[in-house]
Amino acid sequence: MRILLISTFFYPQNRIAVLRIGQWAKYWAFHGHEVTVLTTKKYPFLGPYGLSPSLPDNVEVVEVPFLPEWLRERLSRRPAGDGAAKTTGTSADHLKRRVRKLRGYIGSLIDIHDLWVSPARRKGMELMAARHYDVIVSSFSPPAVHMVASRLKAAHPDTVWLADFRDLWTNNHVTSARGVLRWMENALEQRTITHRADAISTVSAPLAEDLRRRYPHIPVWVIENGFDPEEFPDWAARISHSPGIDRTLRICYAGTLYPGRRDPTPLFNALNTMIDNGVLDRRQVAVDFYGQNEKELAVVLENCHGNRHGIVHAHGFVSREESLAAQARSSLLLLLESSEPAARGVLTGKLFEYLVSGIPILAVGIDSQNAAAGILQRTGTGAIAKTAEEITTLLTRIISTGQVDFYKPQAERIAEYARDRQAQRMMTELAQMKLLKEVQTC
Repeated sequence: MRILLISTFFYPQNRIAVLRIGQWAKYWAFHGHEVTVLTTKKYPFLGPYGLSPSLPDNVEVVEVPFLPEWLRERLSRRPAGDGAAKTTGTSADHLKRRVRKLRGYIGSLIDIHDLWVSPARRKGMELMAARHYDVIVSSFSPPAVHMVASRLKAAHPDTVWLADFRDLWTNNHVTSARGVLRWMENALEQRTITHRADAISTVSAPLAEDLRRRYPHIPVWVIENGFDPEEFPDWAARISHSPGIDRTLRICYAGTLYPGRRDPTPLFNALNTMIDNGVLDRRQVAVDFYGQNEKELAVVLENCHGNRHGIVHAHGFVSREESLAAQARSSLLLLLESSEPAARGVLTGKLFEYLVSGIPILAVGIDSQNAAAGILQRTGTGAIAKTAEEITTLLTRIISTGQVDFYKPQAERIAEYARDRQAQRMMTELAQMKLLKEVQTC
């Protein structure tokens, strides 16, 4: 089939969202489909960059510019101020931080990618006229991707449109709008999706339930995030070893922090109490953070005096290769999420890399109702601990025995999350939907 994949995130951006989209494109192409990726022009301030996979020849990437020159220059400019301020990043970095603070009020309304909708729609119409695509797949967020896909679908009703939700739009637990803005956000989503999407996909059963309530007439599929078996060819061998704790308990986190939500405070409280009580030597424990989370981490540490023993280390943004190497050196991999009801269906892409790392996973902040907890239990790869007391009990047992007794990985269950399997399953479903649409037309 001919597939038009619409995503603002794509290689070479070093974002976890890129892997879901990019690996679908790769494996669809491996199975003989023609894939065109419609994406944004990769301006320097839309980074970080660094991912450079080898895509098959039958994957074409079409980047669409969307910012006027004056705005590009402004967003690339260093902020005014003293020397120290000038080293903190570009104007775009400051704008991103400000918008992030506003997301709890405005939700997904007002996004820079809204400027991409019109030029992307025009380019998409050109591509649709020339290629006659069988399937459109758009992956949220931001809303712009579904807005473009919806307009293309309206012009080409015979094409099958799959609207993918890595996260929820209106009911997003991190960025939902409030008051009348929430009503506006919901109205925009309904206008975009209703009566046009042929199918919806999302990453977990709880999110699927939410979407089925909102769109009872549209099939909703669960396509979890996953891992690329080509990137982790030795994953089965990695998980076959029984990990133990040597001289240093090294805990690693690679990802985004949200103080009060994805928040490591319970872990810091547990470790500091263990050090205070002589259960743990501060020289034999380290908590390493990787990613663009230094400011958020600093806020958390200040609020709970979390680094009073000097055990927390912020390494900043590193390449994907460095991040994976750091994970491989660790004793435990830290997974953070909120246990609030709205977050129970959230499954980050990072979790699935953790599954094939051969390193036990410690999930902090969640309970047994979270989808992530179900995957850890089902695959035998991790333990959950919501409170500092639960973390203390678990870590004390590990330190006293030198063993991680909860780590009993199930290889066949982990293999279900391989991207090649997922991509093939999606194409089977979409091909059947395309065939049914053709039969109904006849």
